[in-house]
Amino acid sequence: MSRVQEFVGFSERLPVFLRELERNNSREWFQSHRDEYRDCVARPLQALAKFVSPDVWARDKSLVMKMSRPNRDIRFAKDKSPYRTEMWFAFRQDQPDWASYPAFFFEVTPQHCRWGMGYFSAQAATMSALRDVVIENQKRYLTALASASKRRFSLEGEPYKKPPVPPDGMPEEIINLHRRRNAYLSRIAGYGPPVLSGEFATVVASDFATLGAMYGIFRMANR
Repeated sequence: MSRVQEFVGFSERLPVFLRELERNNSREWFQSHRDEYRDCVARPLQALAKFVSPDVWARDKSLVMKMSRPNRDIRFAKDKSPYRTEMWFAFRQDQPDWASYPAFFFEVTPQHCRWGMGYFSAQAATMSALRDVVIENQKRYLTALASASKRRFSLEGEPYKKPPVPPDGMPEEIINLHRRRNAYLSRIAGYGPPVLSGEFATVVASDFATLGAMYGIFRMANR
């Protein structure tokens, strides 16, 4: 696959900028550092999103890329800090209930970067349908999960207080899914040499390609 390489790695300044923003979360500070935000955060994220987009769209052409804005919506929030300290891009459905459809995501935080695939906030009916899909397609699910695990992804998601009971004889991997009221796979990396190199774009692209198998299973729950 031929593609233009515009991503050259994240800067060592990126986590420093985000930590400083945590300590100085004000309009005055951000406006005086807007150029640094653009150069350290916005442009590298845009370049990375552009690089990995062919691998995402090879799985689902209906997904659209969304980039986080620096400003937070504080109208109904207790925390009135005006700016995000975690920035992200995501490939998701372009519809009102997008949060209950699987999406590919990548985010940078003051401590690390994280990327993966799954539901932002699945509805109860979606998770019920996903459990049914997985039980009906056990081998496919376990194969997709094993491939993701080899690339250091783990299944995450808020647990139920009283999880639904899986059928008898289910493997632990499927029981683990039953425990969760939301589900996504994620991987975390600190700001070491791989992340600070242009080669990191290839890693994320390959990860998204691998997660395509699990995306197909998650997507079946929305039908």
